[in-house]
Amino acid sequence: METYRLKNIAILILLLLNAFLLLLLGYQFLQARQTASDTVEQLRSLCSGSQLDLDGSVDVLQEGLSPLRLSRNSSVEAAMAGALLGGGAESVSQGGGIYSYVAPTGELQFRSGGSFDGAGLRLPVEDPAAFSQAFCEEFSYQDLSLSLHQGTGNATATQYVAGVPIRGCGVTLTFLDGCLTAVSGSHVSPESGQLEDSEQLTCASALVRFLDYRSSAGIICSRVTAVSCVYSLQGTSSSLRLAPLWLIETDTYTYLVDASSGEISRA
Repeated sequence: METYRLKNIAILILLLLNAFLLLLLGYQFLQARQTASDTVEQLRSLCSGSQLDLDGSVDVLQEGLSPLRLSRNSSVEAAMAGALLGGGAESVSQGGGIYSYVAPTGELQFRSGGSFDGAGLRLPVEDPAAFSQAFCEEFSYQDLSLSLHQGTGNATATQYVAGVPIRGCGVTLTFLDGCLTAVSGSHVSPESGQLEDSEQLTCASALVRFLDYRSSAGIICSRVTAVSCVYSLQGTSSSLRLAPLWLIETDTYTYLVDASSGEISRA
């Protein structure tokens, strides 16, 4: 009988403990929602007081990005060279982190900073638009823009990583009379990337920085139409890095806020 009573007491204690934990989680959730609501209200009030309208579609609480440190991927470079030279390309080290890919149709150079280029190419292409589309799909380029007429012209696109555009990381393909004659651009391989654990500006903090910058620099704009977090390619001879930027679009110009340093520049 005594054992049965002790079991009931233990069960009751556990039930009360679980109920307390649920209440605590609920309270924390409500507190977080209230804090978020206060942040949005205060920021919109601050913008209004500065005669700057914040579009209703702007998500002040949207999550930012973390810096991503990358490694060079020679197999991807070889695949790109094969696609742009028609296969059969041989790799030759030029020193200083530069690799050349040589084929009968021309030569491409890839650098450790992520850039690549080639001129004087002679790759026949049946349909430049379809070729450009296939190349972009294979190597993660989007926003393809075509300026072609009868097999002559340019195709440009921007590389994306996990749905996020990378500023300064795009490709331009040049065609003449149905032949690929030149290519230039940059490319990164995020497969082996490592996230950096560093504090970054939130969307709300970036907007506050922009308000201060607008006031001190005499920027003329009356409305923020959109805010998004994008990547910027930072490449050196020894490392590649994707740095987060807050892209703030206004009714006059677009501005970039470095999520690490807070530095602001016009896009």
